[in-house]
Amino acid sequence: MPRQIRHIITAVFVILTQAIFAQQRPDAVVFSQKGGFYDESFTLSLFCSTENHIRYTTNGSTPDSTSTLYKDPLYLDSLLFSKSNIYTIRTTPESIFFAPDTIQHCITIRAAVFDANENRKSDVATQSYFIKSLGCDTHGLPIVSVNTDSLALFDYNTGIYIPGAHFNPDSINWTGNYYQEGKEWERRVNIEYYENENNTGINQQCGMRIHGGNGRRGLQKCVKFYAREEYGKKKFKYRFFEDLDNESFDHLVLHPFFTQWYSYGINYQICNMMARDLGLESLATRPVVLFLNGEYWGIYYLCEKPDENYLHEHFGGNEDEYNIMGNWYNKCENGSAANFLEMMTWLKNADLREQANYDYLCSLIDIENFIDYYCLELFIANNDWPDNNMRCWQYGDGKWRWIFYDGDAALVSPQFDAFANATNENGTGWPADARSTLMFRKLLENDQFTETFRERFTELMITQFSYNSTKQLFDAAANSVRDEVPHLTARFGTPHNLTAWENNIATIDDFLQNRVRDLNQQINDISNVGDTNFVVETIYPNPSNGDFYLILSCDKHEIIYNAIAIYNVLGQKLSSKDLILMPGLNTVEISCDYAPGIYIMKIGNKTERFVIQ
Repeated sequence: MPRQIRHIITAVFVILTQAIFAQQRPDAVVFSQKGGFYDESFTLSLFCSTENHIRYTTNGSTPDSTSTLYKDPLYLDSLLFSKSNIYTIRTTPESIFFAPDTIQHCITIRAAVFDANENRKSDVATQSYFIKSLGCDTHGLPIVSVNTDSLALFDYNTGIYIPGAHFNPDSINWTGNYYQEGKEWERRVNIEYYENENNTGINQQCGMRIHGGNGRRGLQKCVKFYAREEYGKKKFKYRFFEDLDNESFDHLVLHPFFTQWYSYGINYQICNMMARDLGLESLATRPVVLFLNGEYWGIYYLCEKPDENYLHEHFGGNEDEYNIMGNWYNKCENGSAANFLEMMTWLKNADLREQANYDYLCSLIDIENFIDYYCLELFIANNDWPDNNMRCWQYGDGKWRWIFYDGDAALVSPQFDAFANATNENGTGWPADARSTLMFRKLLENDQFTETFRERFTELMITQFSYNSTKQLFDAAANSVRDEVPHLTARFGTPHNLTAWENNIATIDDFLQNRVRDLNQQINDISNVGDTNFVVETIYPNPSNGDFYLILSCDKHEIIYNAIAIYNVLGQKLSSKDLILMPGLNTVEISCDYAPGIYIMKIGNKTERFVIQ
């Protein structure tokens, strides 16, 4: 049988079947084809019971008695693109707003059944169509299509996407409708998700809020979706993330590709992948393309939200029994802050050089989780931490554990002294102050912790943090979005083109290549605990070919006798030599013939790392 005839018979069969189905469900609109990706335009039919009729919209709004009356099948071509041009509405402070001359569209049909008196008799049915022959090609990325009444987003008083009535032009950072929070600023929307290859996904109504911090004023806004029974379904049921078995979610987040920090995008995904590979609580993440009311809104990252629902989905238990703290002191995200604040109050005056106190703290926190979390934050040189973007949790009275969830300000500055930042006790606020650095500073008083921390850091620098490992993550993140980036840059005007973006992300690649080297210089910040006889000033060159100099300063007035021992990362002692230190500066020449790698030099109770290339 010729292929064309088979297609005709199949189409007739589908139409007849769905027409019969519609007759059995007079309160529903039935589409002859579900939404998703299609190569070419086609004719779409809508069905309902014969005594009623259908009205529909193409701009994302809810159909009402004035909407277009459905009479004949709709041929899905550019004539059905939304004419609302919501991309021209100013959604940011004027100084950062950008609107392109034109944007990419999909075709969105929202339809409902009405009776003879124009009373709506059905729920609103929504389907969005992404047709490649009409220029709608996401280069393999899944689609998230959000449709809602435009007033929900853009009304001056109540629209959640604009500066609006709550905006103060003299204080643009934290004012505007998009900074408002709470259930009253949640809007009903229809969300569709389609995989590029097979159109599997979800299509349901849910709640949407603007989410995140100061970046809410940006062109791309972080949004959070709430599945609620009042909207029709209590869960988002689909396996969105390949590396998770979870197929049921209370909340989903769309994280902007471009943030207030940098026009790189992929640093967010790389950091989450690094956290995942360390076994930390982290966010499953995947790049998608967002269409809002049928208009292109760029690349986003679909991800989980680190809240009580996330913990319940990953670990089970009762959501009410999870205590979640954010940013150390100023925000209890769920449950009670009592246990955490009691611990921090005790810690302020505790001497962790006493083993009993250290052991007690280890009974309150998961020390291995804490070490891995800090190793990651220090390695990625997160400029927006630890005073911000810290979140930890416990179940009941269990041990506190840390969640990694935001790397927007990371992987950019390889010389950033993350150790000094994480141990700063003189700051008065962001990015680090005495309260946010207290726990790490106190733990470094304990020799057992310091040695354990340094050993773990050394292990990670030659495994997960090595360029051989991180380069793979960089390539995966960049390759997943590269073909779509030209659409994104045209939509938002930054960076100017694909070449500019490639130049931007080269900064991340450079960071990953050089960070281990720079950390070996910075790690001296945690090497001078509990010993005031001498200070290791520098090791140079580092990395070296095995011949280098060790510079130490001695603060005693007499000669000090000590020893230098060199170990590999497995803790095996390779060599040692006696050391005589004079008052003032001392230069020690070291020569060793070892294979390339990272080594540990122990001088008294101090340890240093050096690299042989």
